[in-house]
Amino acid sequence: MNVQPAVKQLTIISLMTLSIVACSSNQVIEQTPTDKTMITESVSVEPVTVSETTYEEPEVISAVINNGIIDIPVLENAQIFAEFSDSLPAVINYFTSSAELKVIDFYKQAFGEAYSQERKHGRLTLKYTQAEEIMRVVISQQNNKRQVDVIINKKS
Repeated sequence: MNVQPAVKQLTIISLMTLSIVACSSNQVIEQTPTDKTMITESVSVEPVTVSETTYEEPEVISAVINNGIIDIPVLENAQIFAEFSDSLPAVINYFTSSAELKVIDFYKQAFGEAYSQERKHGRLTLKYTQAEEIMRVVISQQNNKRQVDVIINKKS
Protein backbone atom coordinates (compact mmCIF):
# COMPACT_ATOMS: atom_id res chain seq x y z
CA MET A 1 0.00 0.00 0.00
CA ASN A 2 1.29 3.40 -0.97
CA VAL A 3 1.08 5.86 1.95
CA GLN A 4 1.53 9.10 0.06
CA PRO A 5 -1.74 8.96 -2.00
CA ALA A 6 -3.67 7.95 1.11
CA VAL A 7 -2.31 10.95 3.05
CA LYS A 8 -3.22 13.27 0.15
CA GLN A 9 -6.78 11.90 0.05
CA LEU A 10 -7.13 12.20 3.82
CA THR A 11 -5.83 15.79 3.73
CA ILE A 12 -8.27 16.72 0.95
CA ILE A 13 -11.18 15.09 2.77
CA SER A 14 -10.23 16.88 6.01
CA LEU A 15 -10.05 20.26 4.27
CA MET A 16 -13.40 19.70 2.60
CA THR A 17 -15.00 18.71 5.89
CA LEU A 18 -13.53 21.69 7.66
CA SER A 19 -14.77 24.12 4.99
CA ILE A 20 -18.25 22.58 5.01
CA VAL A 21 -18.46 22.86 8.77
CA ALA A 22 -17.21 26.44 8.69
CA CYS A 23 -19.73 27.46 6.04
CA SER A 24 -22.72 25.77 7.68
CA SER A 25 -21.99 26.92 11.21
CA ASN A 26 -24.82 28.81 12.87
CA GLN A 27 -22.90 30.18 15.75
CA VAL A 28 -24.06 33.49 17.10
CA ILE A 29 -21.32 35.80 18.14
CA GLU A 30 -22.29 37.92 21.07
CA GLN A 31 -20.88 41.32 21.46
CA THR A 32 -20.75 42.86 24.85
CA PRO A 33 -21.08 46.57 25.00
CA THR A 34 -18.09 48.36 26.33
CA ASP A 35 -18.14 51.47 28.39
CA LYS A 36 -16.31 54.11 26.41
CA THR A 37 -16.20 57.66 27.50
CA MET A 38 -16.88 60.03 24.64
CA ILE A 39 -15.32 63.44 24.69
CA THR A 40 -17.30 66.02 22.84
CA GLU A 41 -16.00 69.37 21.86
CA SER A 42 -18.12 72.22 20.59
CA VAL A 43 -17.12 73.39 17.18
CA SER A 44 -18.40 76.59 15.64
CA VAL A 45 -19.11 76.42 11.94
CA GLU A 46 -19.04 79.57 9.89
CA PRO A 47 -21.32 79.81 6.87
CA VAL A 48 -19.61 79.39 3.54
CA THR A 49 -20.50 81.75 0.74
CA VAL A 50 -20.46 80.32 -2.72
CA SER A 51 -20.11 82.77 -5.54
CA GLU A 52 -21.57 81.86 -8.86
CA THR A 53 -19.04 81.41 -11.63
CA THR A 54 -20.21 82.57 -14.99
CA TYR A 55 -18.69 81.26 -18.17
CA GLU A 56 -17.62 83.98 -20.54
CA GLU A 57 -17.33 83.28 -24.22
CA PRO A 58 -13.92 84.15 -25.64
CA GLU A 59 -13.92 87.57 -27.22
CA VAL A 60 -14.23 87.36 -30.97
CA ILE A 61 -12.82 90.50 -32.53
CA SER A 62 -13.58 89.52 -36.11
CA ALA A 63 -14.00 86.57 -38.42
CA VAL A 64 -10.22 86.17 -38.64
CA ILE A 65 -8.90 87.17 -35.19
CA ASN A 66 -10.01 85.16 -32.19
CA ASN A 67 -8.24 85.73 -28.84
CA GLY A 68 -5.25 87.21 -30.62
CA ILE A 69 -4.85 84.34 -33.09
CA ILE A 70 -5.11 85.25 -36.77
CA ASP A 71 -6.84 82.53 -38.78
CA ILE A 72 -7.51 83.50 -42.38
CA PRO A 73 -10.17 81.26 -43.98
CA VAL A 74 -9.25 79.50 -47.24
CA LEU A 75 -11.17 77.26 -49.61
CA GLU A 76 -11.00 73.51 -48.98
CA ASN A 77 -8.94 72.78 -52.10
CA ALA A 78 -6.46 75.64 -51.51
CA GLN A 79 -2.83 75.14 -52.49
CA ILE A 80 -1.20 77.69 -50.19
CA PHE A 81 2.11 79.07 -51.45
CA ALA A 82 2.62 81.93 -48.98
CA GLU A 83 1.29 82.75 -45.53
CA PHE A 84 2.26 85.53 -43.15
CA SER A 85 -0.27 85.51 -40.32
CA ASP A 86 1.75 86.13 -37.16
CA SER A 87 0.66 89.76 -36.94
CA LEU A 88 -1.24 92.39 -38.87
CA PRO A 89 -1.05 93.05 -41.74
CA ALA A 90 -1.59 89.34 -42.39
CA VAL A 91 -1.48 87.78 -45.85
CA ILE A 92 -2.24 84.39 -47.35
CA ASN A 93 -1.80 83.50 -51.03
CA TYR A 94 -3.08 80.32 -52.63
CA PHE A 95 -4.20 78.69 -55.85
CA THR A 96 -7.59 77.04 -56.26
CA SER A 97 -9.39 75.19 -59.02
CA SER A 98 -12.72 76.60 -57.79
CA ALA A 99 -14.67 78.98 -59.99
CA GLU A 100 -14.52 82.71 -59.29
CA LEU A 101 -18.17 82.74 -58.14
CA LYS A 102 -17.44 80.00 -55.61
CA VAL A 103 -14.53 82.03 -54.21
CA ILE A 104 -16.75 85.12 -53.99
CA ASP A 105 -19.51 83.15 -52.20
CA PHE A 106 -16.98 81.59 -49.80
CA TYR A 107 -15.67 84.97 -48.65
CA LYS A 108 -19.17 86.43 -48.53
CA GLN A 109 -20.04 83.70 -45.99
CA ALA A 110 -16.79 84.24 -44.10
CA PHE A 111 -16.70 88.07 -44.03
CA GLY A 112 -20.21 89.21 -44.93
CA GLU A 113 -21.19 91.47 -47.81
CA ALA A 114 -18.32 93.23 -49.60
CA TYR A 115 -18.49 97.02 -49.32
CA SER A 116 -16.39 97.43 -52.46
CA GLN A 117 -15.86 95.36 -55.60
CA GLU A 118 -13.52 96.42 -58.39
CA ARG A 119 -12.10 94.64 -61.45
CA LYS A 120 -8.76 95.98 -62.80
CA HIS A 121 -6.31 94.33 -65.19
CA GLY A 122 -8.23 91.04 -64.97
CA ARG A 123 -8.13 90.97 -61.15
CA LEU A 124 -11.22 91.20 -58.99
CA THR A 125 -10.70 92.98 -55.65
CA LEU A 126 -13.30 92.58 -52.91
CA LYS A 127 -13.14 94.64 -49.73
CA TYR A 128 -14.77 93.75 -46.42
CA THR A 129 -14.75 95.29 -42.98
CA GLN A 130 -15.41 93.78 -39.55
CA ALA A 131 -14.69 95.11 -36.08
CA GLU A 132 -11.23 96.72 -36.30
CA GLU A 133 -10.08 94.97 -39.49
CA ILE A 134 -10.26 95.52 -43.22
CA MET A 135 -10.12 92.38 -45.36
CA ARG A 136 -9.14 92.52 -49.02
CA VAL A 137 -9.56 89.50 -51.32
CA VAL A 138 -7.94 89.62 -54.75
CA ILE A 139 -8.92 86.93 -57.27
CA SER A 140 -6.97 86.58 -60.52
CA GLN A 141 -6.84 83.99 -63.30
CA GLN A 142 -3.56 82.02 -63.50
CA ASN A 143 -3.65 79.52 -66.40
CA ASN A 144 -6.51 77.11 -65.55
CA LYS A 145 -6.61 78.04 -61.83
CA ARG A 146 -7.36 81.09 -59.76
CA GLN A 147 -4.91 82.82 -57.48
CA VAL A 148 -6.47 84.16 -54.31
CA ASP A 149 -4.69 86.72 -52.15
CA VAL A 150 -6.26 87.63 -48.80
CA ILE A 151 -4.88 90.63 -46.93
CA ILE A 152 -6.04 91.53 -43.40
CA ASN A 153 -5.11 94.91 -41.94
CA LYS A 154 -6.22 97.20 -39.12
CA LYS A 155 -8.53 100.08 -39.85
CA SER A 156 -6.62 103.34 -39.89
